[in-house]
Amino acid sequence: MKQFLSNRQQDPHVNWFEGAADWERELERTGARGWRVSAVNDRFEMATSLPQFNVVPQRVLDTELKKTFAHFSEGRIPRWCWHHPLGSDLLRMASFQNNIYHEKDDVRNLEMVLFGGQQQCVVVDLAEEMPTPADIQLAHSRLRVLCQGGRRPHWHSC
Repeated sequence: MKQFLSNRQQDPHVNWFEGAADWERELERTGARGWRVSAVNDRFEMATSLPQFNVVPQRVLDTELKKTFAHFSEGRIPRWCWHHPLGSDLLRMASFQNNIYHEKDDVRNLEMVLFGGQQQCVVVDLAEEMPTPADIQLAHSRLRVLCQGGRRPHWHSC
């Protein structure tokens, strides 16, 4: 990935989130407290679809965090992505794996990851609300036909 990104011009005002320091700057910028940057996925062994560095609750150790990957689809654990100035934090995660046996320690670890030091946690399942990739592809195809009026596009080169 670096080979493609190395050609771009480095803008000091843009945070590219390529390293732990970028995430730490974002935590400081937003004023989020109780979070830390974890390199538990630095070799993409826990989840190939997650970045190397993830923002997780400060109280959760990496050894505890490793145990929680198995409880989420494709290992996509809850991870911090935004902080509201009044104190709320937004996390993203995949759906729970229902076929996994939850031991007492697992439940405690899951609660620590989900709550992230907050008193309340609201989980919203967007699977029912969001379109599937197939729905998006179908909508795109229909829009393309509508915009082109059945004609094939003519590409002009300069």
